[in-house]
Parts: sequence; C-alpha cells; structure tokens
Amino acid sequence: MSTPDYFTSDPDWEAFATKNDIPLPSTTSRPLSAPIDFTQLDFASIRAYEATSNTKWAESHPMEEVGYTAKSVTVRARDGADINVKVSFPLSDRLHARGKDKASLPILLVTHGGGWIQGNHTSEELWLLYPLYERFDLVIVSVEYRLAPENRFPIWIEDSEDVLDALLDSPERLLSLNANIKVDLNRLILAGSSSGAGISAALSQICRDKGIPVNGVILNAPMLCDPRHFPAAEYGPSEECLRSYAQCMDIFMGSSGLLAVWNLIHPDPASGLNSKASPLLGDMKRLPRHLIFVSGQDPLRDEGIAYARKLEEGNVPVTLHVYKGVPHNFGHFWELQATKRFWGDLRATLEEWLL
Repeated sequence: MSTPDYFTSDPDWEAFATKNDIPLPSTTSRPLSAPIDFTQLDFASIRAYEATSNTKWAESHPMEEVGYTAKSVTVRARDGADINVKVSFPLSDRLHARGKDKASLPILLVTHGGGWIQGNHTSEELWLLYPLYERFDLVIVSVEYRLAPENRFPIWIEDSEDVLDALLDSPERLLSLNANIKVDLNRLILAGSSSGAGISAALSQICRDKGIPVNGVILNAPMLCDPRHFPAAEYGPSEECLRSYAQCMDIFMGSSGLLAVWNLIHPDPASGLNSKASPLLGDMKRLPRHLIFVSGQDPLRDEGIAYARKLEEGNVPVTLHVYKGVPHNFGHFWELQATKRFWGDLRATLEEWLL
C-alpha cells in the first residue's frame, strides 16, 4: 500500500508545530527500530498527570455550557469487578427548547483512547465528543475499562462488552435518566479513538456474531492491527506493508511508542493474531456502516485505510476521510484547519445516520 502523498506536512500544521516547538518529520522513511522498553514506566504517575490535565480542561469546558450534563454509574463485570461508566445526556431545558420534551435519543457507546495503558472519559471528550455535544442530542455512554499492563488482554474488550450487555438488558435501570428521556436501542452507535477505536471495531464484530443490531461505527485514528501481523499479501509488498510505521518512526506521536505498546501488551507476538487484538484480521462481512478518520502522519494510517478497503470488499458501507500531513492526534488541536474539517465531516455523516 503506497501512500506517500498523505505524509508531507500540511502547511497549517507546520506553522502550528513550529510555533509550539513541536519537531516536524523528515520526508525519509526509517527502518523500524526496536521498541522502547515500557515495562519500567510509572503508569500511576503518568495517569495521574493526565487526569490532572484533563480535569483542568473539563473545568474550562463545562458541558453545561453546551446544554449537557453527566452522571456516573457502575457496571459489574463478568469477573465481579466494578467498571465506571459516565453517562452524558442533554439538559431538560435544551430538549424543551428544541421541542424534544418526550425525546427518544440515540445511544453512543464510547471507548476512549490511550494505547490501552492510559486515558479516561475526559480524554475522549476533548478529542471526539465535544463537537457532538454542540450539535446533537444523544445519550453518550463512556466506558472506563481496566487498563494494561496491570490487566491483561482482552480485559478492556470484555469490560466494554459487559457494559454494552448491561445497557441492552436494562437501559432504564442502568442510565436512570430524566423521566422525559428515553433511549432508542435501534440507534446504537459504537465510537472510539485510537486504541478505543480498536475496541469499537472488535465490539462491532462481537455484536454481529451475537445478533446485536448496531446502527453505525465511528473509528477515529483507529488502532486495528498488530504491526507484526499486518496482512502484507493483501495490502502491498513487504517493503510497503508498514510504510506508515516507517515514515513515522521518530516523529511527534510516532511509531516507537506504538511498537512499545504492542510489545508490552502482547509480549508473545502470536496473541496479536487474535481478531480482538487486531480487528483487521477478523471477519468483516455483514458489519454495520462505518465512518473512519485517518491522519497522514500517523503510524496507524495504513491499517485504517486497509480496514476501509476490507469493509468495501465485504460490501459494508464505509466513509473514509484521510487528513494529509497531520499527526495521529491532530484533533486535540482545535486551532488547526484539519480539525475544523474533521468536525465538519463527523457532524455531516452523523446527521445522515440520525435522520
């Protein structure tokens, strides 16, 4: 899969990166290096720092300003653990102003990013959800699944599946929303970013196999395949099969960290062949429609494009947006023109889905 035209830096991103002392990449691909050793990282400190940063962001972006509120609930996982779930929904005044006092709202089940080793509810609000709060009336169910390396694969997928099962079994009891708000289980959408998008992709295949109807799947910068098992025979010669990883070796949000994550979570490479770890390797026929966002300067670029191609080959409706010359998490930087396009593309497709 040769996609060199996606990599060259977008001028707007170049200006932003230069202004903020973010190093820009060279145009030369590098051999894949040995992964960094993540085993000695202090994950508690990393997560605490992220939580503090996200709390500050949330305080300056209260969802009440865009007509939403939230509550915390708990779901008991299959092994007895308690999984924290954040349920966000429109305020009554907002619904009244829109003539939706007796609303039956779509459900968005969200699984956050963070490489399965960090991340929380707020990190996904910053990246994916805020433009939806502003435009749509939804019930958003965010899963704070258990993280690696303390918890082993596939616990984050099982936690997310358990939350979904609890939601489908008894939505009123789980959500305990305003009496005027009902949920429309026929308009269930799965969504996530990065590793969370990988969970959403795995869930879509699980739901298909269990006969659970899903209205659509949103995959933002998705992490869909262990790079050690990218299907080169299907998507390009061996020297091209990891082109995006090679191009993005030592750049901002580059390949080195992702390779370290895979090495940490799947020290036995064979476990990366599991379709729950690598949804690209799974059966993708009869899946619901997909909306996929891919960044040009992202190690995950080629697997996102390959996923869209495989969906098309299986006659699954898919909309793919590739944003040239911007990094994996460009959507965190709201000033960028690419982010504004991303928000517009996300909203436009969701409007079509929710008609």
